[in-house]
Amino acid sequence: MVVRIKSPHSIQRALNYNEKKVQQGKAECIHAGNYLLNPAQMNFYRKMERLQDLISLNERAKKSNSLHISLNFDPSEKLTKQKLVEIAQVYMGKIGFAVQPYLVYQHHDSGHPHLHIVTTNIRPDGKRIDTYNKGRNQSEKARKEIEKELELMALDADEFA
Repeated sequence: MVVRIKSPHSIQRALNYNEKKVQQGKAECIHAGNYLLNPAQMNFYRKMERLQDLISLNERAKKSNSLHISLNFDPSEKLTKQKLVEIAQVYMGKIGFAVQPYLVYQHHDSGHPHLHIVTTNIRPDGKRIDTYNKGRNQSEKARKEIEKELELMALDADEFA
């Protein structure tokens, strides 16, 4: 598994990217973690509203309030939607985002299975979850643990550069 973490300047841009892929038939929203509705019951604005409500609680975090994560898998791995959701849930828990709202998109537009996760790092109390070195620290440890626990192939990050 290879993990890429980006901090977009706009949660709307990250969500829009994934939703456009859905409209083009190149992706589907397969899970809505910590939302009251499932993805099929929500349009773009309902999905965005949940994230934006938290972001609005911290005016100081205007430029650093969201994460766009991709989890990439070996082309030989045949992962079901259920397995991808499980991987996303375990990953989010291990990096300290278990209670944050997040959306999981399965993409079908490349030669390898992968998913995208869109979330905010603003908690319900308005405080920001520190994402400094999140990739090097929690994410790398989580990746290795998940590969072992869920029997996924370890990959070279250069393959997905």
